[in-house]
Amino acid sequence: MSTSASIAVGQVAAWERSLAQSQAHCVQVVRERAANFYHGLKLVPEPKRSACYALYAWMRLADDLADEAGNAEAKTRTIEQFRRTTMRAIDADLNEASAMPEGELWPAVRDMVLRYGLPVEYLDDMIEGQLLDQHKTRYATFEELYDYCYKVASVVGLSCVTIWGYEGGEATRKLAEQRGIAFQLTNILRDVLEDAQRDRVYLPADAFEALEINPVMFTMGDKRDALEGIKEMAEKAEGYYKASEPLEARVSGDGRACLWAMTRIYRGLLYQIRRDPARVLSGERVRLSKLHKCWIALRAKYLPIGLGGGTK
Repeated sequence: MSTSASIAVGQVAAWERSLAQSQAHCVQVVRERAANFYHGLKLVPEPKRSACYALYAWMRLADDLADEAGNAEAKTRTIEQFRRTTMRAIDADLNEASAMPEGELWPAVRDMVLRYGLPVEYLDDMIEGQLLDQHKTRYATFEELYDYCYKVASVVGLSCVTIWGYEGGEATRKLAEQRGIAFQLTNILRDVLEDAQRDRVYLPADAFEALEINPVMFTMGDKRDALEGIKEMAEKAEGYYKASEPLEARVSGDGRACLWAMTRIYRGLLYQIRRDPARVLSGERVRLSKLHKCWIALRAKYLPIGLGGGTK
């Protein structure tokens, strides 16, 4: 074997080692930070499972940078640096391991993007969503909120279906976008009290027939007006679940069980909120029991699953 060939083989071996270490790091991040996602993604076969773990680990780091203590200007600079590092790591022309950014995350992220042709704009939009959180704490209209939800959630759904595979082109991508909106609205409703205590309101003012929302309406005094807006947004979220119901049938079998299970969990949370909206203002965390989540996982993995809706 020539010296140049030996070097090439050595470089491939070194890359494979760094990729394996990076993927193990991503698995650990998901296991420690998001048990629901960890178990849900175990329903996805390899190598797509590792790609999904890498996607989540990347998003988790982006979220952490946005949520850490510090002033908005400093965090904005940090997030912009994260954007530059991401773009460097996924640059298809980067062909030397030594040129990769430092950190265990990046080989797995690079492999995920290049292996599945993930559009760079999905990652860029997610970063834009984190930047929005640095200076925007109120939303006047649902259209404004939709843009935010798209950036922090719909692009996640679009990324996942790209990794899993799907048929139906743009129509299917629209369904994935709508499912992401449904998920994020569920998160917003579930966390409305915690966000209000942080002087942050995601529910749009036009849902309350107001020009601007005061967080006090969710934390103190008569909360009847707050409940009306919560009910309206909960029904809107349910509408996006219903509109996106054809998605499962269009996604590759590699991702269908995971998508179905995660949707049952999130839609189950919304079902509880719609049944008793006051719970989200009580300080009680809306959640599914472990038994309920185990039943969902069991059905997704071993039993025939319907491809329609349902809440329980």
